[in-house]
Amino acid sequence: MDLSDKLKGSYSVNLRTLTRKSTLGFGYQEIKNIRIQDLLISNKQKELIKIYYGLDKISFLDDILEECGITKDMRIEKPGKIVDYDKRDELVAIAMENVKVFRQKERAAFRKMMEEANNKQ
Repeated sequence: MDLSDKLKGSYSVNLRTLTRKSTLGFGYQEIKNIRIQDLLISNKQKELIKIYYGLDKISFLDDILEECGITKDMRIEKPGKIVDYDKRDELVAIAMENVKVFRQKERAAFRKMMEEANNKQ
């Protein structure tokens, strides 16, 4: 008898939605115990994007997904993951391009703010 047949429909799905203060608690030793906020500050968005698309029961708050370049139309239903590696790599690349655009906009806004502050003096 196959155990999966016996347990079909009877196990619970524990979806973890991570916040900025959450730590992964799994994975590579260098990011395992670091808070999500610190990973974002360290420009480790690509790892978070791969985790989002590659792991079934891990998700992030909406603001973290946006900061990782995952727009609302790029989100997937959780629990769930993208099994097709080519599709996953494509979405990771698009999200990373969105991150670059987001950073450029942030830098431009910061420069503008600094120029305005310097002009007031």
